[in-house]
Amino acid sequence: MLSLSKANRFQLITYCLIILAIVGSLLPPQQLKHLTSTFSDKLIHIVYYATLTFFWLNSTKNKTRQQTLKVVLSVFLMGVILEFLQDALPINRTMDVLDVVCNSLGISIALLMARFLKLLGLNSM
Repeated sequence: MLSLSKANRFQLITYCLIILAIVGSLLPPQQLKHLTSTFSDKLIHIVYYATLTFFWLNSTKNKTRQQTLKVVLSVFLMGVILEFLQDALPINRTMDVLDVVCNSLGISIALLMARFLKLLGLNSM
């Protein structure tokens, strides 16, 4: 059986989350309605981007401030690009600035959580 290091497991989860974000963001709304009908769209954005950022931060080998900034900017830009694509592609979806705000809130929560875990000595960030 293939044994993955902690960083490699985080990388694998990060790649899956990125793919899920792309697919989920670019599906027509009719296909997402049954998945999101019980949850607030904005809450989904916050939780999803917090989770993605947290796993991406933990998958990096060099946990420097510069690397953290690169991860944060990458996740943020991915969210903005996906919002623009929703508006540009013929999928009956539109860009929502509040989604970008919620994505940013999720990213901030992940940063705070990572810092808190570092202070507790539970995370090597």
